[in-house]
Order: sequence, then C-alpha cells, then structure tokens
Amino acid sequence: MLDFMKSAPAKPEETAEKQSGAPEFKAIEALAAKALMLADAYQTPPIPKTYAVWYSYAAGVPEEVAAKINGMIEKSGSIGPYELDQVHQEYLLATEQDRKHQELLSRHLDREMAEIAKLVQGHLTSSENYSGSLKNTATSLDDRASPAQVRTAIQFLLSENAKMRSETVKLNESLTQTRAQVRKLRANLEKSREKEMRDSMTNLANRRYFETSLAREIAEARAHGSPMCLVIIDIDHFKRINDTHGHIVGDDVLRYFAAILMSNVKGRDLAARYGGEEFALILPETRIEQAHALCSHIMDQLEKSRLVLSEGKTPIGQLTASFGISQFCPDDTPEKLLTRADDKLYEAKNAGRNRIAR
Repeated sequence: MLDFMKSAPAKPEETAEKQSGAPEFKAIEALAAKALMLADAYQTPPIPKTYAVWYSYAAGVPEEVAAKINGMIEKSGSIGPYELDQVHQEYLLATEQDRKHQELLSRHLDREMAEIAKLVQGHLTSSENYSGSLKNTATSLDDRASPAQVRTAIQFLLSENAKMRSETVKLNESLTQTRAQVRKLRANLEKSREKEMRDSMTNLANRRYFETSLAREIAEARAHGSPMCLVIIDIDHFKRINDTHGHIVGDDVLRYFAAILMSNVKGRDLAARYGGEEFALILPETRIEQAHALCSHIMDQLEKSRLVLSEGKTPIGQLTASFGISQFCPDDTPEKLLTRADDKLYEAKNAGRNRIAR
C-alpha cells in the first residue's frame, strides 16, 4: 500500500503566488503536450534534442525553426530524426552555446575595461595630489625663505617627483598588461561571433548570416544599380545516400560539397548552407550568364568526382546537384529573390535533376 503524506495548508501569499503563475504554467504545459504529440505524429523519438525542436516549433520561437520544419514537411510530406537533428544543430544548440560563451567573454571584457578606468582614475588622483604638493610648496616659499628652507622644499619636491615617476611606470605597466588582455578578449569575442554565423558541420555561412548578407547585398545592388544573382542548390537524391550509407557518410558528402562551393567563391561572394542538403550562393556584381557559367563549372567538378567509402572502397555513386538562379530586379525584396530562385530550383529538379534553371 502506498502511504501518501498530507501537505501543510498553503499560506495566503503562497496561494496567491501559485494562482498568479497558473496561466503561465498552463501555457507551458500545453506547449509541452503539443511537442510530445508532434513527436508521436511524425514517429520521432522524444529524446531531449528532438523534444527541444518540437517544443520550439510549438512555441514559434525562434521563428526560423517553424519556417524550416514547415518547409521540410511541405517538401517531402514528412520529417525524421535526422532532419530534426539538423534543425537542432543549426538553430538551437550552437545558438545556446555561443550565447553563453559570448556572455562570459563580455563580462570579462567589461571587467578589464573597468580595471583600465580604475587605473586611469588612480593616476589622475596621484597627478592632482602632485599638483597640490607643488602649489603648496610654491606658496610656502617667498623672498624671505632661508637657504635651509629652500633646500628642504627642493628635497620634498624631488621626493614627490620620484613618487610620481614610480606611479607613472606602474600605471604604464598595468595599462600595457590590461590592454593586451582586452585585445585578446575582443579577438575571442569576434571569433565567437563569427562562429555563431557559421554552420558547424560545413563551416559555410549559416542560414542566419545568409539572410543578413542577402538583405545587405540587395540594398547595395539597388543603391549602385549593379547586377547580383542568387543561386539555390540542392544535392540530388541526398536522402538515398543517407538511407543507403548512413548519416555519417551523408555528413561527409555535405562537407565535400561545401568544400567545392568554397573553392568557387571569391571576393564578396558568399556560400551558405541554406538548410539540410540545400545550399545558396550570393553573387554580387554578377550577371546571370556569369552565374550560369559558375554553376556549370561546379557541375563539371561534381561529374569528375568518384566518391567511395574509405572502408571497403564501396562506391557511393555519382554526386549531382540541381541549381536555381534568379537575377536581382530593382523592386526585389529578399523574399521575392528567394522565391524566384527556389522556383527555378524546383523547375530544374522536375526536369530530371542535375541541371540548371534560370
């Protein structure tokens, strides 16, 4: 038999606190239930990171998670653990880790800057004291001062000057050390911010940085009347690679494809992982004919590749990709340009894949 302990009556203030928090608790409980229902509906095991993605999807925060999952479901009619793992890695895991790291670096940087301010303030105080000593000594001396009084005043001033020099040397040493620490912290902070904008698997720009860059390049193209192209790329039959050889091999294929893209961009060009097996190229100062030629060159490189498993030398098969190109128009928004490129990508895929549509 189970023995249930009776709880003590709640205090009035505790009851009020619980009642005031009830709506918030109910909302969280509803989101949690929805997350579990989604996990069950799509047959994805409710392990912590999968649950975190479904909870984020249910809550609509961040918005990119819901948009990404909706796009995946619309594209293939379903979604699996692998895709959810990619969403977690791209939008939730790296963001949380980088945010904590940046907060830590920012606190250290603030502390070092406060130390510099403290050192400078201490030096200013010493300078004021030194100036006061000079003024008081000058006031105490007049034409009637004896040689002994003058000698005493000079010795005092020499002593004060020596103190001031010593303080200045210490200040310079401390400032040099602190400035070096600040430079190091700033460099680490910049690296952390850069890492936040990188896809952890392929080291290409991630979706967030891509969207920021696309808006910026559109504004530049509009302001200067310069050409610009956007390319959306999809690795053909990537799911087949995962299903046949496993996700580890699939990840290696993604990294291999990303390396090819990186070898073909230059200057302000940007290669990004758009999500899953989709990639994007932002090509400023580029006309559609030039973008088409670049995509053709990438296709040629893929055609020459013969990927095999390192163990057993089992061939993976020919790796191909489909390309959709859109050229910037003066009234384009990022959404319009993306939609046209995406439409062209589907046109290429529907025409048989391994081709370019523009």
